[in-house]
Amino acid sequence: MNPVTKRTIFKLIRLYSHVANNKSANLIRKEFLDYFAKDLKHSIIRSSPVSPITDQSLAFTNAGMNQFKGIFLNYYEPPATKVVNSQKCIRVGGKHNDLSVVGNDNYHHTFFEMLGNWSFGDYFKEDACVYAWNFLTNICDIPQKYLYVTYFGGNKELGIAPDLECKNIWLKLGLPEGKILPFDIQDNFWEMGPSGPCGPCTEIHVDYMKRPTNQAARVNKGYADLMELWNIVFIQYERLENGCIVPLPKHHVDTGMGLERLVTLLQGKTSNYDTDIFQPIFCAIQKYTKAPEYKGTFNNDDTGKIDYGYRILADHARMITVALADNMLPEQHPKLRKVLRNAIDTGEKIFRKTDILAQLVCDVADNLGEVYTELHNNLKQVKRIIKFEEDLFNRLRNASNKRWNEMIKIRPELASITDWTAPGLVDGYKNLQTMLKELCKTNLLPGSVAFKLYDTYGLNLETITELAQIESLHFDEAGFQKQLDISRYQSRIGFNKNNIVFTEKSLRILEKNHMPKTDDSFKYNYTYDGNDYKFPMLNSKLIGIIINGQLVTDTNSHIANLNDVNNKISINVSDILNSKDEIGIILDKTICYSLEGGQVSDQGNIHIKNLFFNIHNVRKINGYVIHFGKFEKTDIPPSEMYLEIGDDCLVNIDSQIRVDTMKHHTAAHLLNAAMKEVMHTVYQRACTVDMNNLKFQFNPFGEKLTLEQMRMIENRINNVIQSHVAVTVQTLNSLQLLGQDDITLVPGEIYPYTDIRIVEINAEDLKAKEACCGTHVHNTGVLQHFYFVTYTSKGAAKCDVKAVVGPWALRIKQASEKIQHEVAKLENILQNDKFITYETFDAKVNQIQQEINEQTEPISLPYLFKVECLTHLKNLSKAKWLKEKEIERTSIDCEITTVTDSSHFIVHCLNKNPTYLSLHEVVSLFSGIPVLILSHNNGFMKARCSVPQKMVSEVFNAQTWMNIVLKIFNAEYGPIKGFAPMLIASMKSKQVSHDYIEIYVKKAIIEATKFASIHVKKS
Repeated sequence: MNPVTKRTIFKLIRLYSHVANNKSANLIRKEFLDYFAKDLKHSIIRSSPVSPITDQSLAFTNAGMNQFKGIFLNYYEPPATKVVNSQKCIRVGGKHNDLSVVGNDNYHHTFFEMLGNWSFGDYFKEDACVYAWNFLTNICDIPQKYLYVTYFGGNKELGIAPDLECKNIWLKLGLPEGKILPFDIQDNFWEMGPSGPCGPCTEIHVDYMKRPTNQAARVNKGYADLMELWNIVFIQYERLENGCIVPLPKHHVDTGMGLERLVTLLQGKTSNYDTDIFQPIFCAIQKYTKAPEYKGTFNNDDTGKIDYGYRILADHARMITVALADNMLPEQHPKLRKVLRNAIDTGEKIFRKTDILAQLVCDVADNLGEVYTELHNNLKQVKRIIKFEEDLFNRLRNASNKRWNEMIKIRPELASITDWTAPGLVDGYKNLQTMLKELCKTNLLPGSVAFKLYDTYGLNLETITELAQIESLHFDEAGFQKQLDISRYQSRIGFNKNNIVFTEKSLRILEKNHMPKTDDSFKYNYTYDGNDYKFPMLNSKLIGIIINGQLVTDTNSHIANLNDVNNKISINVSDILNSKDEIGIILDKTICYSLEGGQVSDQGNIHIKNLFFNIHNVRKINGYVIHFGKFEKTDIPPSEMYLEIGDDCLVNIDSQIRVDTMKHHTAAHLLNAAMKEVMHTVYQRACTVDMNNLKFQFNPFGEKLTLEQMRMIENRINNVIQSHVAVTVQTLNSLQLLGQDDITLVPGEIYPYTDIRIVEINAEDLKAKEACCGTHVHNTGVLQHFYFVTYTSKGAAKCDVKAVVGPWALRIKQASEKIQHEVAKLENILQNDKFITYETFDAKVNQIQQEINEQTEPISLPYLFKVECLTHLKNLSKAKWLKEKEIERTSIDCEITTVTDSSHFIVHCLNKNPTYLSLHEVVSLFSGIPVLILSHNNGFMKARCSVPQKMVSEVFNAQTWMNIVLKIFNAEYGPIKGFAPMLIASMKSKQVSHDYIEIYVKKAIIEATKFASIHVKKS
């Protein structure tokens, strides 16, 4: 150890002398960071999100080293040679943490914090051990007699000797040899994966019970009271893909210590749940539920069950809050959804509380928000997603309960399935039943069948295992894992199982022959001269031809012949010129954009020798860009149509398709940013951009996108367009990406370690900053205008909008202006043409409505204009109707008033059947006196009467009065809803011969008048 390090440690010993067990968890975390940052000159690196952005093999960030993988893999240089951080970690399932254990012991958690320090080629074993030992024994004041260390005991198969260097360091630090214990590769050799950086590690274990006797025999034996506290990894080797281990030229140090365990030790507790990490959340649970206080018991009585509920709710609330605040989504992460639903179940079954989880997130944020500020910043988002998931879970339970119970009646053993609410369980089990006869012959559930249950029906590994046990099948987990690895590999390299454009065999041939990957960075090389974008043609070389997914070689195609002179594959294009074969061309360089990031591929052509190849679409498979299309027909003799690998090519793209697509891609970024500002909580499901439009799919978590919100979004985007804001691009590596706050990442997306393009539009009132591999315009002014053209909602979680910019937006604007002009003419008619009938006016309205509805893409009409215009037309028609109705009302009122002799009651037959008023509305014109109105139309008679309440009697009321009319017409009472029969009466429509209508009407009026004259006068 150098003198500077010794002086530093002595200084630290003098600085830290207070009693450890008075420290809060926040202070302990701070002291760890300060120790390495201030005193040992490490740079503090903020915690990465718990959602891995570069590693498809991880469901969650589960260790502090995850964000430094790019450094270990030598993809980029470290930001500093010595760093320290406190990393948010989640472990659910797998070898690290079985979810079923959480809540049943003192120390297993789904979420925890990992304290760690790293050296990237700076210090190594001795300093790493010294720093750790000093922190624990001097700063944390932990007596050395309670500490034990382990080191790597060597492995003969790998040819690695015991790490005696590490052992000697601990001896120099004063540990007795009996407390320095060797262990094998399983316990003390760390590996990042099947291949890659690795190395021996040394672990510091602590006896929580602080026993005076030597406990070395109990180390690494699974005892909860003597556990690993700190792991220090020496990354000095690399495991090759063939399994061999070779030394690394540069050595690194990677350490990790669980904060919860350290706090438990320093606060003098025996359980993590008894520390100030969990106790405030327990207090909140008691406050919200009025439950008995937490006792810390682990038995099966009522107290034990309540305490178990405390531990589950507190643990899960921390994990859920952190995960949702880091933009993880339950629908993308089955394990997160499982934990969330387990918390909901616990709250309901143990505490009889339905909304406790959403309440607890505030307490979690208060507890952790000092160091992880995103918790408070994203609290509304977290609450909304939880509420949405609770509603979804309740609906699912109600729907699943009936179907699943029916299944249990048939197969009672299914009642033991843990996750019975899994949406695909019933259909998945039915599919499994169709195969049981064959499967039972071998008593095996093959990996391929299990993978279908996982991939097609969404069943998790635990449920698949339970189903296999119920059906007495041995579950081939190794086979399942192999299928899962294949799927992940295909997804990573770009294989689409629904559209195989390039076989894995062909890919391996290219890789085996060390064929260089296609350099497609030239797709970003274009300029703008103030009027047009310029895309220069590119010279490249032919490195492969694909026919129907197969790479053409000297052995697998009748059209390939080995040229003995230059040892190249020679291909006669005449054999495939007129065929229906799918042809793909691989080049060493290309300017073509392949289908990626939601942006459609380029189209264009490749000039090879004297042949033209028209490109229809472009795909990228594991770095090889394949241009699919057809050779143009030609008059060239077949003898001159030979191509050879290595031929020079000239690539050109259709600039109009690219430019229009770029415009829509830039608009998609503005749309994403605007939606996040206007809506409460929303995330992008998918986005597709092409030359005609952009299609944006999103989850609003139950919120409906209103017309007013759409108008606000349109206005914000158009303000940015009119402001001519620059669109800038910068390139970051994954660690730099994690160091920024304001970058939008697509949830669930896996990004590369290097060359991550960040597209930024920094307008005054709208900021879009998004990781994106697409191509974009240089300035928002090029977009010209933005319009929504469609909006559809497919339930509470699936919504789609389609929008246009550029020339398409201007065209639909022109189409809307034409419609607007026609509507204005209609408004003028309504105001000024007193003689036009409603029928004629409504026909004009219908004509415009039909014209609007018949508008088809790509021109269409702006969505908001279309909705508002149709509503306006409907209102215009209604206004005309009301206008005609008022005229008719005045006319009828005048007619009845003029012909009525009596001021005490009215009996009248209308001269003309009302067009706009109902008989009820006619009768209601004279509400203060008894009224009986008759009406006839095309041989049908109707009648209605009303009698004020104050004039009703047993002898004279609406029914007795209407009886006079009913007898004359031999008719029945008509239906009256919501009125007392003695106040309102109606005659059912009755057909009467034209020859008798006048006679019957006259008689009805005479008799009804006579009856009313007698009784109204008496009253």
